[in-house]
Amino acid sequence: MNALIFARQNAQAGKKRDVMGRRGLKKAQSLGAVTGVVGGVLAALFGALLTAAGWFVADEGARQWLSTAGTILLFLTIPLIIFGGYCLDWMEKDKPQRNLNVVRHEDDDDDEEQ
Repeated sequence: MNALIFARQNAQAGKKRDVMGRRGLKKAQSLGAVTGVVGGVLAALFGALLTAAGWFVADEGARQWLSTAGTILLFLTIPLIIFGGYCLDWMEKDKPQRNLNVVRHEDDDDDEEQ
């Protein structure tokens, strides 16, 4: 009896690893998108809160620390949101695009006036 008959057709050794790699990539994309967008929003909120709290603190050392931490968080807001948007675009890149069967007509208002 030939043992090769029982072998699966089109079986590849790296096939299972490729599926696991795709799952890991999708998780990384999702985690990056959530971290970027939520982290950007939270950095903006906490940065504004720390900066405002620094205005009302009497201790000069604490005021300096709160102001510095708030400014750093405010500056981190934009890069985090950009990173989250990049990850969202990266997730959408592999999805097939749907072509809508919508016909756009030009404005025919100019033709009616003449």
